[in-house]
Amino acid sequence: MSSIGTGYDQSTTTFSPDGRVFQIEYAAKAVENSGTAIGIRCKDGVVLGVEKQKLSKMMLPGSNRRIYTVDKCTGIAVSGMMADAR
Repeated sequence: MSSIGTGYDQSTTTFSPDGRVFQIEYAAKAVENSGTAIGIRCKDGVVLGVEKQKLSKMMLPGSNRRIYTVDKCTGIAVSGMMADAR
């Protein structure tokens, strides 16, 4: 990314002179480098699954969850940077 430091990568609404939105490209790259997340629709409901990645021996078990319950009938699976999902 040659525009780092030139101001075109600071916002999702700022286009570079060649028409690119670098924040969108950064998000796409984060998803590419993240583990797989999949959802399967069944007749009774939905099954969510994620690839479990071990990032560091210092992380507590369960601290890098990527499947969350939104409410009683809704859940999400996260791919990409966790900070963006929160």
